Amino acid sequence: MAVGVLGLLDSGDSSAPAPLKRQAGTRLSAGEIVGEPIRVAHPSGVGVGSKYVWVANQATGAVHVTDPLTGEPAIPPIQVGGRPSDLTIGSAAIFVANSDADSVVRIDPRTFTVAARIPVGDSPSDLAISPRAVWVANEDDDTVTRIDTLTDLPVGGPIHVGQEPSSLIYADGSVWVTNAQDDTVSRIDPRSRRVVQTIPVGDHPAGITVSIDAVWVTNLEDDTVSRIDVESNRVIRTIQVGDRPMQPKAGARYVWVPNSGDGTLSRIDLSTNRIAGRPVPIGRSAERVSIGLDGIWVTSSVDGTVTRVEPTN
Repeated sequence: MAVGVLGLLDSGDSSAPAPLKRQAGTRLSAGEIVGEPIRVAHPSGVGVGSKYVWVANQATGAVHVTDPLTGEPAIPPIQVGGRPSDLTIGSAAIFVANSDADSVVRIDPRTFTVAARIPVGDSPSDLAISPRAVWVANEDDDTVTRIDTLTDLPVGGPIHVGQEPSSLIYADGSVWVTNAQDDTVSRIDPRSRRVVQTIPVGDHPAGITVSIDAVWVTNLEDDTVSRIDVESNRVIRTIQVGDRPMQPKAGARYVWVPNSGDGTLSRIDLSTNRIAGRPVPIGRSAERVSIGLDGIWVTSSVDGTVTRVEPTN
């Protein structure tokens, strides 16, 4: 998420790295793979901090902390239990959604230990950071939970949204939630804790991210990305991407879209709303993206990898 007018950056994430220069005679590609991928049995979430790449492993119920320079573990895996479904980085903590345990785990990055286990709704699927809060999408009971980061406690009751909330983000003073079965996005006012807008998007919205002036939603079943204008609460552009796009991430110039069906990474130019360069082949799948430490980091749950990509001009 980008810091500024619309949202709060996942702390530790930095702006996208400087693009590599295109060599004469080569075809333009969105990016180039750098080094060997990080090996994790079933990566279900990835976050980039100031020093390490953090990866949730759904197969083992652990979080891996990796040195980005070597691709090797910095410490032994941190056991959180259950089936981690997402991971996000706050200013002083790592938060992990645990879909089997209906909880969120807070990891202290100074000690690399579990500091709290916080009960939330049924099958938490995604997390978002706002000032003093973590927001949780609970996929199986159609709710959103707000956690106070000072107390590690849920605040108020569950907020009811659409059917199967799959992802969410904090932007423009609101929480935006994709409802996969409704083909909508719910906009929540954090102060009133109410849905103030319901925005139709594409078929089966699966992921969401924010740029300086827009919210971007991937639509899994029609292979598109919807650009939502935050002032009008309307979709103003629809962009065709790869097969079954999942959880995107916006940087300073581009939105990076992982396509789970064809295992590629697409790049959308924020200024033109068009695909920029050929998709980058990641593997047999591609699901989540994080930006920082001189790279675009992409998970492939089928291959059990996290791949580093550097953008090209």
